[in-house]
This record gives sequence, C-alpha cells and structure tokens, in this order.
Amino acid sequence: MARSTAPPGQGELDRESVGLACAEAGVALSGDQVDLLGRYLELLNRWNRVHSLTAIDEPREQLIRHLLDSLIAEQALTGAVGSLVGVHVADVGSGMGSPGIVWAAVMPESKFDLIERQQKKAAFLRHVVGQLGWGGRVQVAEGDVRQLWGRRCYGLITSRAFAGLEEFLRLTVNISEPGTLWAAMIGRLKKDVSEQLLLKMNSQTVEIHLQNLIPLHVPGLSAERHLLIARRVT
Repeated sequence: MARSTAPPGQGELDRESVGLACAEAGVALSGDQVDLLGRYLELLNRWNRVHSLTAIDEPREQLIRHLLDSLIAEQALTGAVGSLVGVHVADVGSGMGSPGIVWAAVMPESKFDLIERQQKKAAFLRHVVGQLGWGGRVQVAEGDVRQLWGRRCYGLITSRAFAGLEEFLRLTVNISEPGTLWAAMIGRLKKDVSEQLLLKMNSQTVEIHLQNLIPLHVPGLSAERHLLIARRVT
C-alpha cells in the first residue's frame, strides 16, 4: 500500500507521527498498518467536524484514547492467548471503532463484525470500512446485539466501556459457543471479579471462566486500564 503524501488536516497528526508514537509506546507496526490507522484518524476528524462523533478532538488525545488504548490491549490479548489468526470477532458497541477498527488494521487475517446501534456512528463505521477497502472482511451490524442472538456465534467478543462485566456477558452469551473468548476493555476495577461465572442461556447453564485480568499501561493516559479475558467452557 502506497503511503499518501497528502498533508494532514489542520491540527491532525501526520502518519509518520502516528507510527513514531506507536513505536515509542512499544507497539511495532508495519508501514501498511500505520497508513491504515493514520487514514482512520483522518476520517474520524473529517466526520467529527460535521457529525460530532466524539468530544475528543485534540489530536494527541485521539491518538492515545482511540489508537494506543486499543493497540496495547490487543498486544496484551495475543500475549495471553496466542495467535488469533482467522478468528471471527464481534466488537459490541463499537462506537467510533475502538477497538474494532484498530484491531482490524493489525489483525488482517481475522473477520470482524462491528455492532453499533447509533445510526450516525454505524454510518461512520461503514464509511471507514469502505474507504479502507475492508468490504467482505469487516461488516457493520447496525442495531442492538440482541438482534443477533441465536443467529451468529463468534470466536472472540470484545467491547470497550460497553457495559458492566456481568451485563456484557449476559447480553453476548447468546452469540457465543464453547471455546469463545471475551476480551473486555475496562477501567478501574470496582469490585472483585469471580473466577467462575455461571450464566443462564435459555434453559442451559453456561460456564464461563475468568482467564486473565491484565493491567494495561497506556503512555500519556493517567486513568486505570485493564483487560479482562474470559473463556466459555460449556
């Protein structure tokens, strides 16, 4: 993929700055991945000026909260569970595409469904997918995740600040199957998390085990970040 030489919009970070910031944070990216993520930030800023998708409009904060936060979580996830090549991922409450769009850029051999019920955010996600040439590999499912119950199952289900842990699992257990992983990006831990969670799915009891609870260090971000990884056993 050829690098664009077009200048960034006023106040935006150029793609070399994106690559350098990621490298300084310990995230190694290929040139193509830097291009994709830089293009994503350009599109986000372009839409944000018209549609007010996010209150975060300072370029450095966008880089930290929309890119580095998701990239460091992806590194922690693959470090904990190994390769995720070929996995079908559901990003629930995808919003502006964190982590779904960001992970799709660095997981090119995996498929993604970006589940978002707000119309303007779903429209933005479709635009990004089209502009980045991901049609067929990355799909946008506009609507509530409950509309997918019993219709699809995923190997990995993720979210960032979508709901509390138990609510997140309850709303997504019906799109899981034995072996499904959950990777929840959460902030401060409000209470102890049980190592074994039992949920009801119709008349069936589903057993989910907590595998990892990983503190994340995101350079430039003072707020707490954790990645919670769970696996469905039965």
